[in-house]
Amino acid sequence: MSRGPQVVHLPLPADNRLTLPMHFCERLSWMTGEAPEAWLFIAEPGRNRLLSDENVQSDPLLEPVRLLQERTVAASQPSQAKPLRDAAIMAQLIPVTIDLHRGSWRILIPEEMAALAPPDVNPRDLSILMPEGYIEIWYRDVLRKAFDPSWRNRR
Repeated sequence: MSRGPQVVHLPLPADNRLTLPMHFCERLSWMTGEAPEAWLFIAEPGRNRLLSDENVQSDPLLEPVRLLQERTVAASQPSQAKPLRDAAIMAQLIPVTIDLHRGSWRILIPEEMAALAPPDVNPRDLSILMPEGYIEIWYRDVLRKAFDPSWRNRR
């Protein structure tokens, strides 16, 4: 396995197809075959985690959302609504296309990712890192802000 930088900064090409660093992809057992089924999970505004279909199926929070995207759901009473955070989970899980191109894996960055970007970021400047064993695609401005102690401790 080749070693490379821990963070890779890349501009998003005009065709929205981002080539993932191979030294990260090699660490994921599910990055095999022709086109693995994958999802982009918006973990926080500006921080997007690439997940396999198996990752999503095994997560009790995400698996029901995955199923909702595949079938029709019975409607609740018109006057009843889930709390904001519970309802918003639908927007946090986006199916993505990954393909093998000239020996590298590329992901088609969906427009939904930019639509949900924080307002003060450049949606074309990305950083790719791999904390906690998952490839994550961050807006570079969000990564920069993560170093600010007052912003970092916002939770």
